[in-house]
Amino acid sequence: MAVIYKVKITSLAAASLAVIALLAALSHAATPGEFRGPIVELKEICIKAGALGLAGRSVHEVAFLSWLGDGFIPLPYRVEAVEISVAPLLINRTDAEKYAFKSHTLPPRFENDTTVCISIPKKTARPPPRAPRGGDLYQISDAYVVVSPRQPYDPPPVPVVGSKRDSVPVRKAGVVEAVGAGAEPLSAVSAAVKTISGGFKTIAASNTTVAANGVTFTVTPIDLPNGTRYIWLAFTNVTQPGSYSLYYKVYDAASNAVYFEGTVTAAVDGRSPYYFVISIPVYQKAYNNLLKLYIAIKNHNPVPRAVDLVIVGIFDTSRHMDNRWVAGMATTNTYGFPEYVVPIRDGYTAIPVHIPPGGVHGTEKVRVRLGLRICSSNAPSSLTVDVYLRPIWVGSLTFTYSYRDSWGCAVYNTAQGTYTGFLPMPYLLLGTTDLAIGPLPAGARVTVYELYVEGYRRPEFNRPWSPAIYDSTWLDGTFVINSVLKAETYIYTNLRTGQFTDVYIRLALSPIVTPNGVVPLSPGEHIIHYYIYATGLSQPDKSDAVEGRQETLVDKLLPIVRRINAILSALGFVIDRTVQDAPKKVAYKVVTFAGRVTEQALSSAKTKVEVYPNYVRINVGWEETKNAVIVSIRYSMIARSDLKTDIGWFKSPYTTISNDLFASSNAYSIGFIQGVDIYRTWYCLYQDISPGTVCDASTYR
Repeated sequence: MAVIYKVKITSLAAASLAVIALLAALSHAATPGEFRGPIVELKEICIKAGALGLAGRSVHEVAFLSWLGDGFIPLPYRVEAVEISVAPLLINRTDAEKYAFKSHTLPPRFENDTTVCISIPKKTARPPPRAPRGGDLYQISDAYVVVSPRQPYDPPPVPVVGSKRDSVPVRKAGVVEAVGAGAEPLSAVSAAVKTISGGFKTIAASNTTVAANGVTFTVTPIDLPNGTRYIWLAFTNVTQPGSYSLYYKVYDAASNAVYFEGTVTAAVDGRSPYYFVISIPVYQKAYNNLLKLYIAIKNHNPVPRAVDLVIVGIFDTSRHMDNRWVAGMATTNTYGFPEYVVPIRDGYTAIPVHIPPGGVHGTEKVRVRLGLRICSSNAPSSLTVDVYLRPIWVGSLTFTYSYRDSWGCAVYNTAQGTYTGFLPMPYLLLGTTDLAIGPLPAGARVTVYELYVEGYRRPEFNRPWSPAIYDSTWLDGTFVINSVLKAETYIYTNLRTGQFTDVYIRLALSPIVTPNGVVPLSPGEHIIHYYIYATGLSQPDKSDAVEGRQETLVDKLLPIVRRINAILSALGFVIDRTVQDAPKKVAYKVVTFAGRVTEQALSSAKTKVEVYPNYVRINVGWEETKNAVIVSIRYSMIARSDLKTDIGWFKSPYTTISNDLFASSNAYSIGFIQGVDIYRTWYCLYQDISPGTVCDASTYR
């Protein structure tokens, strides 16, 4: 992928030039969409990983740097994707093979023959022998590249399908010694400060069709709070193949002083799930300032093209609100869930998960605890499998042989692992992904005890030093047993008093969707428990709707359906699309089986919803097993400044064993204060300032 950067290079200190600070300081664009400035062109060169000494190293632990001007810039890079076979983990079903599909992911580590594609400046200087960051120095063609340990906010690796190597000379040219404090300061300013991240979009570039040689831009700039560390900008695979320029500007909300500004011209080829464009190191210049972000995109193609951009914000916050999110499945039952039989050879078994925005770095973790039986005379003495939050490899798990049971099956010791450190990368896919384990031999019997992701989060990134937050998703849980149940709580705050007066519970029960079909819900009772720890609760005000029925979807549920659809299926319609360029028949595929929620008219009234003081019963009718169910519950309460809620303990007809995961929230307010942002950026997926309790697309920025 050839990339052209148009920049005006400034004299930042070399120790502060992490990520892309050299793309700073164009003069103010006179009109929206004006792109100008000196040009630095980066050409993508694909070579064998072994030529750079990378064999055996994790694809996530390296960064590629070039010396430009008076400092390093990290370079975007893509890694040859691995094709895998994926089957949804279905309990007490014998048709899982029917829904299996081929997909792609990053390899866990570089092999000698792995192709790595690096976007390198055409003209680079040889770096000094001692610099803020160090590593092995290579000369690739006539350019110098340093292979360095990756810092947390360097460009992450991107999978690519169908890459071809270039015939260029590669030689090791020395070593650069790391000296000084050139890396981003990772330690927080105090023990009370946490770093959080999350992804969101701008309405100006959300599957937006841009005319030939036309421009789209943010009419109203996006507000960024003090405590902003980094902003990542990346095109998703919704963007049609072609060439685009992305102009960005970060400036002071009060004085309009420009801190970062530049233009990046990049090619999208349909072979990756996202295309990392730039990381803006806000902490270098404007960490304590209230800021604004302006974005414009120009379509350089002779025909209209759709563009889609994701923004990942990385912020410091003074508290995380004790908000525990979970996604996946787990049980306290001694024997675990019923065995799952792997239906395909060397298959990966997977469940859909959603990682909500606002994750607190250092609290996130993948938890896996599995039993294994292999009914074969030549079962191995041990078996190591990889654990993915696709496409991110998070670790491996090893089963060791224990004994043979009365059925002649090899029984392995229960294997377990905990994996951390993957934030903020999942937000490049807006948190919608799957948790996959493999490869496993066909016929292997897997017992799940724990298979989930969890962490703590702050509901919004509004001014981190503020103790109050306006209406937002305080609790977020995704519970899986052959289906997806998405649960949220949402607290309404009286801005005049700062106290909580209403709490909303929103549920979406939906079937799992794969490229080979919809896995039907099982008819019968699906039960989810909830607890609101407050006095003076009113009787519940319930609304529910079932996809496909003939009556009209009630007005107050339609915005909820649309928002849940945006969250759970943000990339579902993209990821399996075929590259539109006819000569390129291979496209990147990584399917997230997000629970499907549609906005079409609501056919038969078979499914029933009942609300009780501590649980909701969704009795799925046999004619509506492929229909999503939406439930909204509202409680009024005596005004209070604290509120605890729990949701979880999901029970479905598939098994008598319940999913014992639960999400929880402790919300606090200290009353009215001035200057509190009331944006619901993560909640709405766009920065939204509309009044009321639903997102208003007409106000999106």
